[in-house]
Amino acid sequence: MSSTGDFPVEVGHKEPPGVDPDNIPETLCIGKFNISFGPGPLATLTFTHARSKPGPLLDHGQVDQESVVRARIVTTAENVIALRDLLNNVIKHEPTATVVTGGSGKLN
Repeated sequence: MSSTGDFPVEVGHKEPPGVDPDNIPETLCIGKFNISFGPGPLATLTFTHARSKPGPLLDHGQVDQESVVRARIVTTAENVIALRDLLNNVIKHEPTATVVTGGSGKLN
């Protein structure tokens, strides 16, 4: 990095190493998902997981499932495009990859 006045100027671009100091847990999201764009350059990926409603299950032994939102990831549209490219590359070049269905087939 060089400096111009009080602001550092990055010479060449290098991504910082990935770390997980808070040990973020994985979240099971085997359900519908979707993406919405906005506000501005942001995009929100929403993931769900089907599970039984606790009231009917515990009170009557009745399985009444609902899709519960388990994760929302907000990122830039540019990162969504990079994610698309990564998935296309990984799935295209990995013969043992399994295609998982269940996501929403349409955008908001």
